Amino acid sequence: MKEFFSSNGLLARKLEDYEPRPSQMQMAEVVAEALEGQTHAIIEAGTGTGKTLAYLAPALMHGRRLLVSTGTKALQDQIFYKDIPLLEGILDRPIRAAYLKGRNNYLCKLKLHTFQEEGLFTPIELDDFSEIAEWASETETGDRAELTTISDDDELWSRLDARRDRCLGTKCEEFEACFLTLVRQKAMESDIVVVNHHLFFADLAIRESEMAQILPDYTAVIFDEAHELEDIATGYFGFHVSNYRVQELLFDTRSLGQETKTQIENEATALNRAADHFFGRFLLLADGRHPLPHLEGIDELINELGDLRRVFKQQLDIGGEWGNLSRRAGEIASELEIFKNGNPDNYVSWLDRRGRGVFLEACPIDISSLLKESLFDKVPTCVLTSATLTVGGSTDYIRSRLGLDNAHGETLSTEFDFKQQAALYVPSFLPDYRNPAYLKLAGEEIKKILEISEGRAFVLFTSYQQMQACYKMLADELPYPTLIQGRTSRSRLLEQFRRKPQAVLFATSSFWQGIDVKGAALSCVIIDKLPFQVPSDPLVQARIREIEEAGGNAFADYQVPAAILRLKQGFGRLIRSRTDQGILAILDSRLKTRGYGRLFLKSLPDYAIVEQVENLKGFVGDNGSGNR
Repeated sequence: MKEFFSSNGLLARKLEDYEPRPSQMQMAEVVAEALEGQTHAIIEAGTGTGKTLAYLAPALMHGRRLLVSTGTKALQDQIFYKDIPLLEGILDRPIRAAYLKGRNNYLCKLKLHTFQEEGLFTPIELDDFSEIAEWASETETGDRAELTTISDDDELWSRLDARRDRCLGTKCEEFEACFLTLVRQKAMESDIVVVNHHLFFADLAIRESEMAQILPDYTAVIFDEAHELEDIATGYFGFHVSNYRVQELLFDTRSLGQETKTQIENEATALNRAADHFFGRFLLLADGRHPLPHLEGIDELINELGDLRRVFKQQLDIGGEWGNLSRRAGEIASELEIFKNGNPDNYVSWLDRRGRGVFLEACPIDISSLLKESLFDKVPTCVLTSATLTVGGSTDYIRSRLGLDNAHGETLSTEFDFKQQAALYVPSFLPDYRNPAYLKLAGEEIKKILEISEGRAFVLFTSYQQMQACYKMLADELPYPTLIQGRTSRSRLLEQFRRKPQAVLFATSSFWQGIDVKGAALSCVIIDKLPFQVPSDPLVQARIREIEEAGGNAFADYQVPAAILRLKQGFGRLIRSRTDQGILAILDSRLKTRGYGRLFLKSLPDYAIVEQVENLKGFVGDNGSGNR
């Protein structure tokens, strides 16, 4: 690794603008040692380290199949389409690599042919269907990313994709030519397989079941953006039943059964009636998470699913479609039994209302033992890396949450001069955020900060209501283009922000991480308050209760560390290169007035601390034309 990354090494000889970075070389050595010694490692490495090359280089010398799992599609694309080809050029040899996405990204050929033969699309969908059919005759991958004119939320695509619910597996007549089969075969022939966390944990969660695994076998995993692992793993080890899932089963039942006995339609009608009765009353609840209420009508719904399964089993099932529907109905009924019978050990359940959707959710309270048993004790090497894995310089929090006791921890020094590049401003005169006067005073302070940064800012909030209230108060008063989350898609909103000079974006948690705006377009990040999780959330409540019942201090051991990592992620949107400059502001006086505020400050990079708003002027370029 020293030879590869040194000032006269292979990288320096092949890349004209290469600059050796001590942190990059150090990270590569840690990864190489973990792979060689078959041990685990946790590496906090900030933006500018060159993380991807630091783990891809030793991965290529590993000699056995390895997964690289990312938190975002953007990083997947960067690794597969930019970093791996770059290494191929440097090493002057091909690299056997594959790129795997979730099943809903791939076209199902059987569904396409069925829709084509039976006309299962509406006249309004004809143009989109024709385009998909023409593309299907030419594509080698079946990856919907190639269909740039089909929107992200296109309903027609959702009925044509290869998701597991509607997959016949090896019984399908298109199995050998299936895009999923082909991409998995390529993965089995590859040394490096690039996936994302959602696909990785979807595969991990079914490896113990009778379902076929999605990913090929592997001996090591490198998790980039590893700060997301707990939340994503929690979802995939949980149980989820929704009115949408039942309606999809009914749609497929009626589509398949339209030429068969009327008994199927009778049973489908009875199930539809039971589902409306069960889910319908929850539609009166406000959007958001609620404690699980009394589940009136759940027995009737389970019984109707059982009746429908019996009818499925009576059908002649040459192609396996009826067996697939029977499996799906059985899975829904089994998960409903879990909600009916109360929480299993280490699980908490709740009801989530989102628009017209009603979702019953049950998730593990503590994921650490599940991950230890299913992942860290079975896979010889797991490397976790991110810019935000430490609290107060320690990896103890992330170890305890993930069950990764025996990992080597490494915190790499940054390549940035944060004291010169970023100013941290905390207006300690602001009242507590719960004070009725807070919103007006915070809005006035936001205006002052934006005048200095000349717009070019993210204003991030911990609640949707606070975001809307502040936007309503400031939008007409600011002399800059203003954007707000919720009026268009996340990707389009980001595109508008990049395109509009001096734009100000008001947003919530989805813009706290995984967003990369380069250059002067983003010169300021303002956060309304410390990002503590909502204590009334059922999952958060259960985790707090479990820690306290075990004799711990939930605030110090869980709530504060979780908020610190989220704050680090939010602030991480700003400084993305050595030439960036900008303002970081948090409008929460608790950072200065509470004892735990010191731990927040100790956990953040060594920013220049600014006490007066006017002193922020030295950290932004003039009129948006200079360096940030």
